[in-house]
Amino acid sequence: MLTTFEQAIRAQLIIPEQRELYDYWRRKCADGRFPMRADIQPAELKALLPSLSLLDILGDGPLNLRVRLAGTRLREYYGVETTGRRVGDFDLGDQRAYWETAYREVIEAGRPAQGVVPLTPWNQPHVFQFWLRLPLIDAEGRIVMVLGHDAFLQSEKAHALASRANLRIA
Repeated sequence: MLTTFEQAIRAQLIIPEQRELYDYWRRKCADGRFPMRADIQPAELKALLPSLSLLDILGDGPLNLRVRLAGTRLREYYGVETTGRRVGDFDLGDQRAYWETAYREVIEAGRPAQGVVPLTPWNQPHVFQFWLRLPLIDAEGRIVMVLGHDAFLQSEKAHALASRANLRIA
């Protein structure tokens, strides 16, 4: 049974693949704890792999994350390989505070977060990035990784969905 907060997060997920990943992640939660990285099986997420990312939390600061794995779709839209790079090293322009808040929600508050932003820092303001970030824990229950899903839409439908979507962290 989903809590009110979990129901609210799921209701805000416009992209079907994000609802699929969120439901999968929730099924992997056990005994009131978030899943561990070992609980997430790529073979069970084959269709989602091009849009998935795994980020290692390196230390203090919400953008002190290293991209352990980034699907091919992310490279296509960002125009650069992000695997192995630190999130804080990217020029996020006026979206820096937005992303800091998003990752604080996941890492410090210990809650899933979702939203939508234009790809302005990546010189694609006509493309909207619908994102989902989910915490993963270690054996001691500390949040040590972030599982991400990013969908990129650039049609009129994307503009309509973006106007409907909550542009802030849930």
